[in-house]
Amino acid sequence: MLTDNQIDLIRDSAERIAETNVAATNAFYANLFSAAPSIRNLFPDDMFNQSEKLWNSIVMVVESADDLGEITDALKQLGARHVQYGAEPEHYELVSQILIETISALMDNHWTLAHQDAWQTALNAVCTTMLKGAAESGT
Repeated sequence: MLTDNQIDLIRDSAERIAETNVAATNAFYANLFSAAPSIRNLFPDDMFNQSEKLWNSIVMVVESADDLGEITDALKQLGARHVQYGAEPEHYELVSQILIETISALMDNHWTLAHQDAWQTALNAVCTTMLKGAAESGT
């Protein structure tokens, strides 16, 4: 799925933003709610736990970048839970886009088109698997 170079780029960028994981997740949610204010009501008022969940999910993807298949079950379960939270299929593309934009901004001049392509490839696979889980949940 991901090339060795893409895996390296994902891990490199994750290392760079790891020092600011709270800032990264806070920036992501600020950007998301700015781009799509209507989805703010899908999230709790206190975003601390939500930010931690997002960071843990990012770490899971980064650590499994060399074999995203190993997290298929976890991603399907995550997709099924997101149905219960009110997530719609169209939200996935927006979330991916905002996440990439946020990582790009945090990477500043270290970001390249190759980084963007690597993250897009990984997030496309993540979203596809989560959407399968959402569809299979039957809720």
